[in-house]
Amino acid sequence: MSLLLSYFDDGLNSVSGLARLFLACFLCGLIGLERESKHKPVGFKTCVIISVSSCLLTLISIQSALYYAGSSDNIRTDPMRLAAQVISGVGFLGAGVILLRSNQVISGLTTAAIIWSAAGIGIACGAGFYLYASVTTVLILTMIKFSHVITRLSNRLSRYQGIDASVLVMNSDAIETLLTDLNLKGYEIDNINIMDNKKKRVEVRLRLNVNNKSDIFLLYSTLKGFDYIYSVSLNR
Repeated sequence: MSLLLSYFDDGLNSVSGLARLFLACFLCGLIGLERESKHKPVGFKTCVIISVSSCLLTLISIQSALYYAGSSDNIRTDPMRLAAQVISGVGFLGAGVILLRSNQVISGLTTAAIIWSAAGIGIACGAGFYLYASVTTVLILTMIKFSHVITRLSNRLSRYQGIDASVLVMNSDAIETLLTDLNLKGYEIDNINIMDNKKKRVEVRLRLNVNNKSDIFLLYSTLKGFDYIYSVSLNR
């Protein structure tokens, strides 16, 4: 029995270590449930696994440093060295969820950031910074919940808004005409992407900065009014 108890006796208090693991599981479980409710690729299981594993590695790193520091005066170990590698190592998971859609829109940045933050919360729990981990979790959940309010406020304060437009023109000669006509109508072109269509037509994807007072339907009517355009697709 004594041998069994000594097996569970580590450098830190065993109860304290288990409490840190459970806290990391609980905090990032809350974030994972929020992602799960929105059907995101990183949900409850992923957040919990990342957080608990990061907490475990932090505990191992700290306890190893304490153990070897007490066993020999010639050994010096950084207690956070292993935990520091978690931050860079977890980056490959975040990179896997960042996608470039067909309309040149990047998605998955928030999910990638949550992966990274889940590792950070796990490290904080493992290092014993419970208050920081708890406050960080609350702040992340709050920002995710009310981010749309900030976005709307930003759009109201901004003079311009961005609209992604995809138009199908007859040929490459019509591209210059399209750009000229848009400039004459007062639309500012922020980005342009040109590609050949399977039907031997040219697809032009534009990022337009328009006045907030302008209506997206007005832009649609303007583009449809050009006789060299076959189809129009807008996304705000």
